[in-house]
Amino acid sequence: MYSNDDTRIKNEERLKETEKVFGYVFDKFTLLNIYRLFSGKYIERFEFPISSGKESIVFAASDSRKFYAVKVYKTVATTFKNIERYAGDRWGIENSRNKKKFISQWAYREYRNLGLAHRAGAGAPRPIKVIGNVLLMTYIGTRSKPAPTMKDYGVDEDIVNASLAGIRKLYTIGEIVHGDLSEYNYLIFRKKPYMIDIAQAVDIKDSAAIVLLKRDVGNMVKFFNKFGFAIAEQKALKYAVGESDDYR
Repeated sequence: MYSNDDTRIKNEERLKETEKVFGYVFDKFTLLNIYRLFSGKYIERFEFPISSGKESIVFAASDSRKFYAVKVYKTVATTFKNIERYAGDRWGIENSRNKKKFISQWAYREYRNLGLAHRAGAGAPRPIKVIGNVLLMTYIGTRSKPAPTMKDYGVDEDIVNASLAGIRKLYTIGEIVHGDLSEYNYLIFRKKPYMIDIAQAVDIKDSAAIVLLKRDVGNMVKFFNKFGFAIAEQKALKYAVGESDDYR
């Protein structure tokens, strides 16, 4: 059995080790949030990086039983500037001069929207925990490598069916529109599509919802048709909003 002092020392050593690994990438605020995943026993270690972009970095992490995905929003990202201007109206996020607070709210948006998508059966990672600018969710892939994007995997009829059904479920059950769907924002695992990067999703009552849905459907139809599928965008749109039971 560990004493309280032993536990404290062990946690402090783990924090120092985390700082050593990530100190050149993340600020103290982010490191403390990552540390809370460890101290809360949500994960035991980081395994490998999955992806890196202007706004975030995603890592595979694990405990003794399974793998997880940890998405870390960068607190120094500059690409959020345009979002901040109208976040309150569109996404219900307080327009704050506090960068860390704003990005933490944005991370919570992704946590919330993933939950809506997952519960709707739309095909999405299940969110587990959000701490500040750090989001923990289920991992899509194998222990040796993450699932590829749809762009790198390609599609067949089953993937096309599941993808369009997912967009429909997101709209009719989850009552949100992704707003940024493309072959880059789907992961394919065991021939099933999983939509990702969903923080910017809007409520179906939003004035821009239909415009964004048309763009999502149009992007996907255009990509699918490259593989020989002759899908009409207008039919796919009617299917997505529940006005038709067949997109063909």
